[in-house]
Amino acid sequence: MKAKILIIGGGGMGTSIALHAATRCDPLDEPVVLIERDRLGAGSSGRSGAIVHAAYSDRALCGMARDSLKQYMHLTTHTGRSVGHRKTGVLILSGDSKEEREHHHADFEMQRSLGINAEELDAEAIRARVPGIEVDDDAIGIWQADGGYLEPSRTIETFARLARERGATTRTGITGPRVLVEDGRVVGVETDQGRFEAEHVVLAIGAWTPVLLEQLGVKWPLRVLRTEEHFVTMPPVDISDEDEGFQDHGGGGHEARFVPDPLETLPVAHPVVIDRENCFHIRCDPQEERSRVGRLGFKRLPELDGPLGPTEQASAEFSDWARGSVAKRLPFYADMEDRGSNASHITVTPDGRGIVGEVPEVKGLWVVTGFSGLDYTLAPSIGEGLVQMILGKPVSAFDPSFFAPDRFSGEG
Repeated sequence: MKAKILIIGGGGMGTSIALHAATRCDPLDEPVVLIERDRLGAGSSGRSGAIVHAAYSDRALCGMARDSLKQYMHLTTHTGRSVGHRKTGVLILSGDSKEEREHHHADFEMQRSLGINAEELDAEAIRARVPGIEVDDDAIGIWQADGGYLEPSRTIETFARLARERGATTRTGITGPRVLVEDGRVVGVETDQGRFEAEHVVLAIGAWTPVLLEQLGVKWPLRVLRTEEHFVTMPPVDISDEDEGFQDHGGGGHEARFVPDPLETLPVAHPVVIDRENCFHIRCDPQEERSRVGRLGFKRLPELDGPLGPTEQASAEFSDWARGSVAKRLPFYADMEDRGSNASHITVTPDGRGIVGEVPEVKGLWVVTGFSGLDYTLAPSIGEGLVQMILGKPVSAFDPSFFAPDRFSGEG
């Protein structure tokens, strides 16, 4: 099989790249092909909490997240397909030190300067947004009404389906990929199911990236960290208190793909909460009648030798910490039953910025990795910008130098 652009990896990033590539490439003259060793979304992307917002301290990331949120919010209107985007709003609580509060105010001002829909809240307003929350009287927070979460499997499925509608090919169950290089340029990929010839090859394989790069003698300072989530029963929701967004709109006589997706209308107990003081984030998962709790930051995340399998569970120590931290801030969770857990992995770089671009040593080989768990927040912008780079077009989705691979030259 021949391809103009061959993408390895069927997670959120890979399918977003496939969609943007298929939108710009002629399916006959410039085929776009995506290959995946398992089913689409079988890796870490499918186990993600997929929280999306634009509340970052880095201006570049904030701008990209803002643009990605706009794409998610308008995707159903433009295509009739859903990613299970639940716009619950996101509440970000500041830490309590003077320095953290100064950073908080600076972040808010920067977000507003980028046109992000953000509001600064005092303790009274925080309590109004999340009834039952415990905060001190001098607490401050940022409210982003456009934030929320995605349903990860639905997002990947929708990206892939839209890519196929535009002429892309997706192939699953393809293992053992080995990048083929001749005279310093990529020519394709050898797999267990034969050879794929390609002018451009994109590695969108997260924690597997170092494995394939090292086969080519390329070493970058990427680290794989273990992440964990604990699940707890979601508190009951009084439907009478919910707005029309939670109601059953019915199917009527409309085409099925234009009927509102239940994943976008299921009631939630509260908005997404990101607690910088207690270092956790929590979001409701109404489809499973549970809430998902994860840890903020990377300092306590153990480093792994490679990716984890799909059935890993969180440690008892983490689950105990998660329950205690959440109950301290949201006491109504104290008596809720546990609903299991999972463990996965993220890939990080020394400077905390992802890698997007062409491998300096191999022309035509492109890499997207190291996003520190922000894959869904950035996927639409990364997909658009990378395809612009591959096709030699001006890059409008982000500044290529921000993610340039050559900043790690000689650091492997």
